[in-house]
Amino acid sequence: MRSGRVRSGGPGEERSEMAGGANLEAQLCSEQFGSGTARGCLAAADGSLQWEAWEWRWWGLSGPCPGRARGRDGGGGGTPGTASPRLSRLLVVFLPQGFPDSVSPDYLPYQLWDSVQAFASSLSGSLATHAVLLGIGVGNAEASVSAATATWLVKDSTGMLGRIIFAWWKGSKLDCNAKQWRLFADILNDVAMFLEIMAPIYPIFFTMTVCISNLAKCIVSVAGGATRAALTMHQARRNNMADVSAKDSSQETLVNLAGLLVSLLMLPLVSACPSFSLGCFFFLTALHIYANYRAVRALVLETLNEDRLRLVLKHFLQRGEVLDPTSANQMEPLWTGFWPSLSLSLGVPLHRLISSVFELQQLVEGHQEPYLLHWDKSKSQVQVVLSQKAGPETILRAATHGLVLEALQGDGPLPRELEELRNRVLAGPDKESWVIIKETHQVLDKLFPKFLKGLQDAGWKTEKHQLEVDEWRATWLPSPEKKIL
Repeated sequence: MRSGRVRSGGPGEERSEMAGGANLEAQLCSEQFGSGTARGCLAAADGSLQWEAWEWRWWGLSGPCPGRARGRDGGGGGTPGTASPRLSRLLVVFLPQGFPDSVSPDYLPYQLWDSVQAFASSLSGSLATHAVLLGIGVGNAEASVSAATATWLVKDSTGMLGRIIFAWWKGSKLDCNAKQWRLFADILNDVAMFLEIMAPIYPIFFTMTVCISNLAKCIVSVAGGATRAALTMHQARRNNMADVSAKDSSQETLVNLAGLLVSLLMLPLVSACPSFSLGCFFFLTALHIYANYRAVRALVLETLNEDRLRLVLKHFLQRGEVLDPTSANQMEPLWTGFWPSLSLSLGVPLHRLISSVFELQQLVEGHQEPYLLHWDKSKSQVQVVLSQKAGPETILRAATHGLVLEALQGDGPLPRELEELRNRVLAGPDKESWVIIKETHQVLDKLFPKFLKGLQDAGWKTEKHQLEVDEWRATWLPSPEKKIL
């Protein structure tokens, strides 16, 4: 609308106000890329459309894009509203579409440290490969091709068998402790590469050493790949798991390519001096482990496994507050997460706990929830039988029940009802454990709803969990208390 124009000779303040009103009236439409800043379309004096310039945004920083917004597309190149033009093409190639809103908040710090560890691992792998080829006989005129081939086949066969056995043995447990297994896999990979570097020093044990090394690397492949898939599910926030996984592969490929180029410069320098090669390996290994620790520590998982549930419940019992996911993940043990003080088994078979009608009646008595709980105080062992009707909330309550029993044997402040039960636990014999279980059910009837609501308010996803649960389910007749109710 041309009537809204103000001559340049007017007062500055009046001119600014009138210009703003004119732009507001002349704005015909607007557009927005993802959750970026919207830009409007103004009507120019000659009747053409004039789009506002994009504002770039990169991880909390923002600013106007250089250049004027003209023409049909407004002159904006690359990915609008996401980054400056110089970075836009790079973002499209290596970051998921819609970044950073399409991924979890911990995506960028994790990927940065993961790239550092991948670069260090690539250089270490080059040193290990150089040592293995040297041990097989590459460059040695007296080496036998058939012997080298046989060594390679035995090495690969050992690794394949190890891959199958480890996947069968620990495959169902990798989701529950994804961070711990991720760190374990990378440390084991460093051990495997160290064995490969040391293998040529002892030619007699070369075949056995490289077989053990390849076995370890195949375990790393299973553990690392499975946990990476679990972490990708956590990072993808718009049903874009395939895109997140593909861009992670692109990032890793770029890092490995850089590692190969550096290795071409590094290997001629270290090949003539084994001690220098070993020193470089130890330095790269230290960097690799540190970067892995920082990457795993940067993760903030919003689902509860046993370790995180133990931390959150302990804080709730002592202070009446529920830890948020960020605080709990920072406190979660990474090195000792495989050996909890309590043996909590969810989904155990019913026949393992009972051998008579009396034992069944005693086990069922007082249980009004769709699970049965057996507590062995002397062994600090809790076994839980789940009903066919047990869902995620029931399993979460059963795990909470078991960890409450653990708290009764520990130190620290507790609510008044549990403090009285703890005094009885410390003074009473083992045969009274079923009585304690019955009374903790009554306490949890009041305590668990508050705890569950606190979890949801703090940002935890209670509709799913990462607790280790076996597939056994059972049915049983309700206890007399259940019939009366």
